[in-house]
Amino acid sequence: FTAHAEGSDWLTKASQAVRTSNYRGVLVYLREGQMDTLRIVHRYQDGNERERLVSLSGEPREIIRDNGVVTCVLPNKQVVLVARHAMESLLSNVADLVSEGLEDTYEIKDLGDERLADRACRVVAVQPKDEYRYGYRLLIDKETNLPLKLELMRKTQVLEQMMFTDIEFPEEISDASLQPTFDTSAFRWIRHQAGASTADADEAIQSEWHATELPTGFRMAEAGWRRIGGGGMARQLLFTDGIATVSAFIAAAGEKPFIGGTTMGAVNAYGREFANRQITVVGEVPKATVRFIAEHLEQRPVSASAKKP
Repeated sequence: FTAHAEGSDWLTKASQAVRTSNYRGVLVYLREGQMDTLRIVHRYQDGNERERLVSLSGEPREIIRDNGVVTCVLPNKQVVLVARHAMESLLSNVADLVSEGLEDTYEIKDLGDERLADRACRVVAVQPKDEYRYGYRLLIDKETNLPLKLELMRKTQVLEQMMFTDIEFPEEISDASLQPTFDTSAFRWIRHQAGASTADADEAIQSEWHATELPTGFRMAEAGWRRIGGGGMARQLLFTDGIATVSAFIAAAGEKPFIGGTTMGAVNAYGREFANRQITVVGEVPKATVRFIAEHLEQRPVSASAKKP
């Protein structure tokens, strides 16, 4: 076995363990100099994946995921947000680290053994082959294959870090341990529908937007509409290389356009104006990636017969 083959094998086992294991413990997230501590309970039973996250620091909040439905309880605001989308976190990203064609853009390395939380782990690095994506470094529990530590890397710099400080693997997890702690009967419930109808969208941007060129390995995965502030609509395009995801939003240009780049921790955004439209591209990817995609987005008019009546 080469270091690459062994590393790929560990990644495959880790991606399965994240979804199909029972575990509970305490997680620490470090990003942008801020530390967030969470208690996690995860259960896989009869093909269904359920998870409950409770914030132990900062403003109280709970997140409950039942397969693709994510419920966020904000007790201080007495609000419950419900959305249907994939769970987005460093830990959930592990499932994406095994995808077809990954070797074209990333190099996988087995870096040997290390200990964490008094458990024997295997260290695996997923390193980008170019400037358009970040890398990962994982410590995978050798007994259960669960990643106990995950780092998002820009070369040698750690941008984000997730680590278990306490972990156990119970055979059974009760329904009660996956229910909200707070009584939400009097809370305001907000249900978010992914995407939106194009019927009331700005007619001028009902056209097909596409990228004339993309960074190596990236492809367009989704296209839809998203309601934005002020009641307007934005065209949304989602790009991915199988691990990293980037969103592009195209809306009518405002009085104060966003031009150029901005950075918040590992997240970069880049904006430009084109054909009286504001294009904003954002993602947990390097600056070069969002700029490249933003500068290669163009409008391809839809024929009259293709437009909705």
